[in-house]
Amino acid sequence: MAENHPETSIVVFEKAPFWGPELQRQFQQTGVTVRECRSVKDLIPSVMDTEQPLLVIDLTASLEECLQWLADDFACYPKSTPMIAVGSAESRELEWLLREAGVTVYLPELIGGEALARICRRQLDLRIPSPFANSTRHRF
Repeated sequence: MAENHPETSIVVFEKAPFWGPELQRQFQQTGVTVRECRSVKDLIPSVMDTEQPLLVIDLTASLEECLQWLADDFACYPKSTPMIAVGSAESRELEWLLREAGVTVYLPELIGGEALARICRRQLDLRIPSPFANSTRHRF
């Protein structure tokens, strides 16, 4: 069954391909585009033309660079954008700071591509209005 997520992109920041190719495989029959970035600075330009972006950042790629980006660039980004951050034991103590900076889902350890795809689907479904949201309820 194909999902319908118009104008939706998942943008993945990771230094080496891991989740990007797996998410592309998981979402290939949907309207979701998966883009990959190798630099955290490329995240915002990658989502500017997307109506409903979802960001996935690999904190293990460069924790310091990611924290700096969250404080400087993402804080000024005008769209409300869900973000999944995958961390490690090193970043676990920073969860509250990451959430304050805009991370909506913090994963304290490496997970597989299928599990990440499920989390992405949940985040995307939260952003897309239900077709029944404005329907009239009938009581019988």
